[in-house]
Amino acid sequence: MTKKEIRTIYKQKRLELPERDRLKLDDLLLINFQQLWFDNVHVVMSYWPLQTMAELNTHIFTDFMAFRMPGMQLAYPVIKQGNMEAVVVDDDTNYQLNKYNIAEPVDGTIIVPEAIDMVLTPLLAFDSNGYRVGYGKGYYDKFLAMCRPDVLKIGISYFDPIESIADVDEFDVPLNICITPNQTYEF
Repeated sequence: MTKKEIRTIYKQKRLELPERDRLKLDDLLLINFQQLWFDNVHVVMSYWPLQTMAELNTHIFTDFMAFRMPGMQLAYPVIKQGNMEAVVVDDDTNYQLNKYNIAEPVDGTIIVPEAIDMVLTPLLAFDSNGYRVGYGKGYYDKFLAMCRPDVLKIGISYFDPIESIADVDEFDVPLNICITPNQTYEF
């Protein structure tokens, strides 16, 4: 299947999940996430989940990491002039919705991609080789290409992998790990 076909199918599949099922799946995802050990992770980039797209609750993962790794810096993406930047956030950060209705920090310190140790990467689906299908704008692939080669790229999905994405290209950056309710995949 192509990325466009996958986007259509998996957007619908996720929207069809009842909220109570998504809450149970979030719990299973967190249990699998808690099995991972993150040595030398100090700076994490996550993203604000889109309720309208039935995205999983990323806050449970970042809350767990903040508890487990005191002093961890958390950053969220901000889209500026067609590029994505990482902005450090804390409990006092204010957010506003961008043109995609994604909450972004209003102000804060921009952190260079090379300083990030882990990126929680949004996705609609992923394949058995670790490639992901996002929303199709390419922001994350461009950003991940600027990160250190050893940055930990983690996807989290309600669904198991598809066999392959037919139109993976040279600019697509694969994940290192993808967590599902049933299993953790390493690539």
